[in-house]
Amino acid sequence: MASRRAPLTGVQANELLKGFTTRMIHSLPPEWDQLFVEFRAMGSYVELRVHVLTVLGGSVEWALPDSEVTFLRDLRDAMYEPGEGTWNSLRYHLVHPGEYSVEYNWSEEPDWDHPPSAEYFEQELEDRPRDEDELPEWFEQRLDGPAPDTGVAR
Repeated sequence: MASRRAPLTGVQANELLKGFTTRMIHSLPPEWDQLFVEFRAMGSYVELRVHVLTVLGGSVEWALPDSEVTFLRDLRDAMYEPGEGTWNSLRYHLVHPGEYSVEYNWSEEPDWDHPPSAEYFEQELEDRPRDEDELPEWFEQRLDGPAPDTGVAR
């Protein structure tokens, strides 16, 4: 097994996100005003919601280039803290001409569109081990199987 590097610092992650931002600016449709990216992951399971607000006030879904999905996966891996894990979801917001913000969710359950099965949680622990006291209750429950049906439609 290859040895892991030290986790990225916030400053290092921000530098990588500056490059991501530049690539987004050059990839977005000409009428873009804001970009919203929601990235959720567990093991190899990924959910992604991306939409663009246009200068005319419309909202359209947009496909993030595959290379940028890979970038976000790699960023997540690079921010892994041994024993503590890594973030479960990220919200990225870009405002024309180039100001952005990012929020990482390290402990709360992501707002899944389709909650991943227990195998992805097992894979997560195999690939990014966490100490037992770093496992949130919701994570442990997901390891035991699907979430109970709350009767609330999404």
